[in-house]
Amino acid sequence: MPGLKVTAMEREEARVAAIRKRMAERAARNQNPRMRVIGVDVAGLDAQIAEKKAMHNDNKEDEKLQVQREQFINMMIEQREQEELETRRKEAAALKETWSEQLAVPKNQVAKMADPVKPEDCGLSALQRFNGEDRSKFSRQRLQKEQVKSWTKQQMAERQAKATDEVEEMKRYAQYLVMIGDRRAQLEAEEGGDVKKRAMVLKEQNLVLADEVAALKAAETEAEKTARDAEIEFSMNDPFLCEDTSVALAADGRIRRDHFKGFSKDQTMRFYQENEQMIAAKVGAGSQEDLEWSAHQQHVRNILDVEDAQLKAQARDTNLAHRQMIEEQMAVERIRKAQTREERFGKLEDSFYESFGCSHR
Repeated sequence: MPGLKVTAMEREEARVAAIRKRMAERAARNQNPRMRVIGVDVAGLDAQIAEKKAMHNDNKEDEKLQVQREQFINMMIEQREQEELETRRKEAAALKETWSEQLAVPKNQVAKMADPVKPEDCGLSALQRFNGEDRSKFSRQRLQKEQVKSWTKQQMAERQAKATDEVEEMKRYAQYLVMIGDRRAQLEAEEGGDVKKRAMVLKEQNLVLADEVAALKAAETEAEKTARDAEIEFSMNDPFLCEDTSVALAADGRIRRDHFKGFSKDQTMRFYQENEQMIAAKVGAGSQEDLEWSAHQQHVRNILDVEDAQLKAQARDTNLAHRQMIEEQMAVERIRKAQTREERFGKLEDSFYESFGCSHR
């Protein structure tokens, strides 16, 4: 469409520039303590309202342009589809016309199958003998079948002879294995007496040696156990190794620092109990502090909520007063415009016409 122009980017840049300018002015006002505590900026609010109205109008214009653009695109797509459909229709019609022209040619109208031959309509000249005719077909097929049968019998005889030879070979190999087994058994029987005697003597010697080794190991184990028990007993009864805590006690009941070996079991258990009591007290104190801190935070949050509600109410009242003032100004402006519109052309009262025909001399 020739009248379709896209200015969305320019409007977006102008909107961003206006936002940046407004933010800079707001920062300048916030930095000035006098401007910060004056109150509501009427001019700023009016500028914001005007800007929002302009932005709304721009958005409506953009939406309108977008709708026109989409309508134009849809129209172009439909037009293109219609053109393609018309082109395909013309091509199909041209193809059908070409087929019709080709079918009209005499060479393309021949019958698919010739008429069958009717013997009663033929004469003696129809009897023919072709040189390629096979007159010995049946005798040749019989000879071929007999040849295949003979070849099959020959193959079966050869396979049977081969299987018989393999069986005979296996029998001869089995007899050879039996002969070798008998010879090995005979040799072992001849040498078996001496080997058995030597094995019995070696067995007795091994038994004696095993008894001696077992007795020696038992004696060593007993001696090692006795030495270990004695060492354990000595270690358990030695005050220095056991670090007996009673060594540190003097005759008057005081503890000697040079002989101090640590605390006794009762003292250690008492320390553990005191530590557990201290931990429990610390946990209780921490829980109390957490409760107090939670209560303090809740109190602070309540105060902040009250102040926030007051500030919101004050801002709401200020906005309401400003809105009422704007409405009053708009009403006064409407009245003024109405009066101006009425007085624009002037007005003649009845006293003007009553003055005609009267002399003031």
